[in-house]
Order: sequence, then C-alpha cells, then structure tokens
Amino acid sequence: MIEINILIKNFRYRRFIEKIVSKLEQIEKLKNKKISLLITGDKIIKELNKKYRKKNKTTDVLSFAERDIRNNFYFNDNFYLGEIIINIEQAKRQSENFKKEILILLIHGYLHLIGYDHDNLQKEVCMNKQLQRIIKKYDI
Repeated sequence: MIEINILIKNFRYRRFIEKIVSKLEQIEKLKNKKISLLITGDKIIKELNKKYRKKNKTTDVLSFAERDIRNNFYFNDNFYLGEIIINIEQAKRQSENFKKEILILLIHGYLHLIGYDHDNLQKEVCMNKQLQRIIKKYDI
C-alpha cells in the first residue's frame, strides 16, 4: 500500500498519482508492502536534500529506505519500505510530458527503496533496465 501525501495547494493531478500508484502496486506486487509518497515543491525538497544528503540544492526525487537491503535483507509481509518524495516543480521544469515524468520519478524512487542505486555506471545501467521494465508494463 502506498500512502499519498500532497503538500501542494490546488494540486490537480491527485487522481493521476493515485492511478499510477495503484498500477505500480499491482505490477510490483506491493500488496503487503508499505511506501509513503510525498508530493511537494522546491523549498521542502531542498531543505531535505541539504539536511540528509548535504546538498544545498533542489532535486526531483528523494528516497529514504527504511532498511539497508544490500546486506542480505529480504522483505517480509507488511514491511515498510520507506518514503519517496517527488518535487512537482522540478518535474515540470525538466519534462515535456509531465505525467510521464511523475511516473518515472515514482518508479525511480521505488527502485532506490528496494536497493537499486546509480552511483557508478554499472549500477546506473542496471537500475535503468529495471526502470524501463516497469515502464513497459505501463504501456507508455
């Protein structure tokens, strides 16, 4: 289950977010997994990026995994994976197709929660393959 929190006033894409979240839950079989999704803007994400990543700049998505799964950890039923924070303002600036960008950022954040990273080329290629695999299931 993905819990959605939106901090943007007059946000008109809530139904779209709910639709892609529902589809992601089905595609990735997240029935017994929990994720928090926060939709926000530049100010809050910049503060979070500075506080937790020591980067004093805005970004498009942040993920905070509940556990480090790289150390032979596996997911049990009813497991909280973590939180994904999407910056709507940055998503609008960096994309021609806003809805597709939101989908990509949500999947990108989800992949971080389950242990994917892109801190070197090999890991980035692997993560991008997984991202494309999931996007393909959305028929986009």
